[in-house]
Amino acid sequence: MDITFQPIGTIHTPYFSLNAPHQPLADAPGEFWLSVAPEYQEALARLDSYKYIYVLYYLDKAESPVLKITPSWAPEFEVGLFASRSENRPNPIGLSIVEVKEISGNEIVITGIDVFNGTPLLDIKPYVRVLDLKKDANDGWYDDLEDKDHLVAHMLGLIHEHAEDGEHSHSHHGHSHTHGSHGPSHSHSPIKIRLKRSAASHKD
Repeated sequence: MDITFQPIGTIHTPYFSLNAPHQPLADAPGEFWLSVAPEYQEALARLDSYKYIYVLYYLDKAESPVLKITPSWAPEFEVGLFASRSENRPNPIGLSIVEVKEISGNEIVITGIDVFNGTPLLDIKPYVRVLDLKKDANDGWYDDLEDKDHLVAHMLGLIHEHAEDGEHSHSHHGHSHTHGSHGPSHSHSPIKIRLKRSAASHKD
């Protein structure tokens, strides 16, 4: 079975090389916006009534998928791919939650997003608090990290102090990614994904 995704637009960021963060940074410097193809502009009606949106995109520079990974910031852990946010997936689709700052025509100005400039935009969905906020959510295997708070601060690029001296504060905005790097121009070519499924493998 063939599944074809047609990009609905392009994501614009200040990241052109290995300088994209691991997670969306709300206060990241630079300009971030989504350019939606003109034929989809009508679909943006009332989107400005939401504060946050889900942005789905194609990780077009991702490497071959792996089944297990060892996070560089937690080398003592080996976890399954689906228990991670690694970009090297069988279907390299990325998901980020960002804040909507302004919508003008077919362009959506957003807060920082963790992709390279020119990443193909696949879809936009509203973040609905009453539906999407899970009060009993946990952090999975992150909860097993000895220095969880410090490592999370690094991942999120938060300013924090190191326990060694108690006075050294810094932020991290330079984590690298391997996806979505383009030049300023970008064509909306169809993205084809071939799925192999045996009849016996399908269960209702």
